[in-house]
Amino acid sequence: SEGTAGRWCIRTLVVWATRNHVSPPLTVGHRAIRSSRLLSHDDRNRLLRTCLTEVPDTLAYRVAAVLLLLYAQPLVRIVRLTTNQVFPSPTATFIRFGMSSADRTFVPEPFAALLRQHMTTRPNTRTVNTTGNPWLFPGRRAGRHVNADVVARRLRQIGINPLGARNRSLRELVRQVPAPIVAAQLGYSPNVALKHAAMAAEPD
Repeated sequence: SEGTAGRWCIRTLVVWATRNHVSPPLTVGHRAIRSSRLLSHDDRNRLLRTCLTEVPDTLAYRVAAVLLLLYAQPLVRIVRLTTNQVFPSPTATFIRFGMSSADRTFVPEPFAALLRQHMTTRPNTRTVNTTGNPWLFPGRRAGRHVNADVVARRLRQIGINPLGARNRSLRELVRQVPAPIVAAQLGYSPNVALKHAAMAAEPD
């Protein structure tokens, strides 16, 4: 009950152990986060413009950065995207983040063009046993996607804080679209979307 903030990390293990009947029912409360990292509105727009129109990094990392900045996708989910979740077309490109096949999100230009280009030039697809590699961001190891920590380090090198960017992006989205729709389209739980909607109503 006392100690550093790291003690809260045990909660995930306790929940798993209880759910799988490995231990008797135990309860560990959620960590109360007093403040959250938040990118400014202007910085988000500047970084989006940079990733879309300039060359701050390779195409793959630019696409990953825009998925974070535009759609508030966590990096752990971005690296697990498959090519089957992208529906490219010269007239209208869509991407699916949620579980339902009906929840497809429109991809605007010029990002749609970058995404289509990335689909045809994905890195790390010529190694052994990568025929039909399903990952949108293949890793160097055959059949594996790129590691989220690797992407996080690259994004920080070009000035993007992943958590701050995700929080700002989600907050901007729920200001423009009802929270339940954002949740369904982007693969978030309704509670998370409603929480960010409440915070979006407060001054930054």
